[in-house]
Amino acid sequence: MSKCICNSCKNLKSVIDQSNLEKSGITETCEFGFLSDDCLDCQLDGCDLTCENYATNEIEEELIVIKCARCDKEMTIQSNSPKDGEVYCVACYLNN
Repeated sequence: MSKCICNSCKNLKSVIDQSNLEKSGITETCEFGFLSDDCLDCQLDGCDLTCENYATNEIEEELIVIKCARCDKEMTIQSNSPKDGEVYCVACYLNN
């Protein structure tokens, strides 16, 4: 068996399912619909299915290091993240 393609597909979304709270409470859905009925109960251990709508969700973005405007703690963010104004670490933001 090969690796399940849904495991790394950008089109697979986790949705909170209020009717399924006794299990995990989260249902996986695909924007284009699943390839097979077996995908609904997939445990992500593998299959041989292929999908023409597959889009990788692995981000190959460049990371940059910035510092908190208050405490100078270093943080790593994606280079394309919006940085409007000063940037704070979580602790300084919550204590602001």
